Amino acid sequence: MLNERKLKILQAIIRDYIETAEPVGSRTLSKKYDLGVSPATIRNDMADLEELGYITQPYTSSGRIPSDKGYRLYVDQFMSLKKISDFKKDLLELELLNKISEIEQILQYSSKLLSQITNYTTVAVTPQLKESKLKHIQLVPIDSENVLAVLVTDSGMVKKPIIRLDHKVTDSNFETISNYLNDKLYGMPIENIEESLVEILNNDLKDFSSIVDEIIPEIFQSLDEINNLDMFFNGTMNIFNFPEYNDILKAKSFLEFLEEKQLLSNLITSFNNEGLNISIGSENVYKEAKDCSLITATYKIDNKTLGWLSVIGPTRMEYSNVVSVMAEASKFINDLFKNRYR
Repeated sequence: MLNERKLKILQAIIRDYIETAEPVGSRTLSKKYDLGVSPATIRNDMADLEELGYITQPYTSSGRIPSDKGYRLYVDQFMSLKKISDFKKDLLELELLNKISEIEQILQYSSKLLSQITNYTTVAVTPQLKESKLKHIQLVPIDSENVLAVLVTDSGMVKKPIIRLDHKVTDSNFETISNYLNDKLYGMPIENIEESLVEILNNDLKDFSSIVDEIIPEIFQSLDEINNLDMFFNGTMNIFNFPEYNDILKAKSFLEFLEEKQLLSNLITSFNNEGLNISIGSENVYKEAKDCSLITATYKIDNKTLGWLSVIGPTRMEYSNVVSVMAEASKFINDLFKNRYR
């Protein structure tokens, strides 16, 4: 159990290190912070904090830096949210209102704005298509040889594969087939829509069997091709703004981790409860993320996951600022989703 004095010293170390990226010594703490005790007392308390695992010494004779355990205590108990400036709030709201139409777009633009405001790397993730149910399908002719298949799911996802045809089809034929597909497939989980439906469809649409034989398999193939998680990255190079990544090997490791999309998506989507989740350094299950912190928001409607937004940076992250921005953005995005897709 830490007494009040040790807690103040720990908070001062964390604040100073986040601000300067330099190990913090007792003399610095004594001069910069009104702790009300002598440098010798501060040194003794720092030794206790190190023994308890809240701070660590990166190299001999250096000051101390926070450990993951120290950051966790700070985030859970002492971090105060900052007031978001009107400019930032307006930027979030105006940009999103001007550019939204689909869930993927909302998350993609949100990721871009969060990266601009926080100066960290951001990632937006949308769920797999197969986890949704079909709400509407519409076949729209582009020309005599190509048709656009617009598929809308119950979670608001929109997919638009383009299918090339060998047969010329009239607009009225497309309307007939679209109406039939909507009647038969509405509310069906995407993962349950299989090519075996072709035979059933052909029985009811004999006059269009050649078209159905051609279109339906193409739709299924397109769904398979787009069924992976969509990920949108912004601010990837922002990592070079932080002294921790002046080490080229460390920076290379971070960029390689971002390229491991399956690992990254597994990490981000493991947070599936609504609200903000903060994972710090060693708390991340993959070794590639042990030097990083992630602040992740999960968006849901009626227990259906619509997507994730995550801010990624070094463990020396400005948690107070990032959490404040994420909280403001998440409230706005959640309201947006509820108004549009409920």
